[in-house]
Amino acid sequence: MNNLSQIRRYRSRAWEHVRANSTRDIDDDFARHLREVVRPLQIVYQRLMSAYDGYPECIECRMKDRESWAFVLRDASDIKAWRIQQFDQDGFVGHLCFEGMEEAVEDMLRMGYCVPDAGALDRIGSTVRWAHGVRRAGVMQKHQEGLITYRQMVEEITALAD
Repeated sequence: MNNLSQIRRYRSRAWEHVRANSTRDIDDDFARHLREVVRPLQIVYQRLMSAYDGYPECIECRMKDRESWAFVLRDASDIKAWRIQQFDQDGFVGHLCFEGMEEAVEDMLRMGYCVPDAGALDRIGSTVRWAHGVRRAGVMQKHQEGLITYRQMVEEITALAD
């Protein structure tokens, strides 16, 4: 038994969809084109899933072209079971919720977070820039909750910069 037969195959939803539709009555050239479009996503999906035995929970991935990261984790808000949490050097910047981990991983990769960078959150989160960004986000949150006026928010953010 060689090593290739021991590798578990992980297939993205996009890859499965293209494979299933390639056998239907569609032009061979178009089917080939669809496979070529989806292949890069399938390759990175297979690599990430294989590296973590199909369970890359909380493994940070970075975008190739910018300092931005994301990871998949269980969703604490109970809206859905899983979430993609995004962050950059200034703090958390957004999240998306999903029913399943595999779906979340595939969408994270599709968004461009394709370079595994385990430990990035601890590394970035311990910087002065991160701390400043979190303080700024806290001031903005107070305004969004109606606790301070817009002018007060601007004044507080300006004071942070000093």
